[in-house]
Amino acid sequence: MNAEKLMLDWLNTSPVLRPVTATLNLPATASSTSPGRYLTVERTGGSETPFVSRPLFAVQAWAESRWEASELANRTAERIRHVTDLDDVADVDILSITDFPSPDGRPRYQVTCQLTIKTTYTESEEA
Repeated sequence: MNAEKLMLDWLNTSPVLRPVTATLNLPATASSTSPGRYLTVERTGGSETPFVSRPLFAVQAWAESRWEASELANRTAERIRHVTDLDDVADVDILSITDFPSPDGRPRYQVTCQLTIKTTYTESEEA
């Protein structure tokens, strides 16, 4: 299972976050003069065992102002808290919600979280 795809799909099915969509990369149309609102998802680490995956994510909320980025980050964190509604996700920890402006000064907040996901181990994966 691709954990980043799982997170993207979970965020993108939320009516609370619309019209914002989550992507793996900041869209090319985003710029410091036209920042827009975006969510980016990046797996930044985590552990893997034959039966459990514990991916660590940085989900970044981009917006026109710091306040809007903060609000988007808080709505995003609330959506992430409910990812355990998916059968394969056993637990979620929201580790932080942080003001994290981009190097060019665009407003951005970062939600750091870790999921506990059931994985399916098969002997063919040993080979």
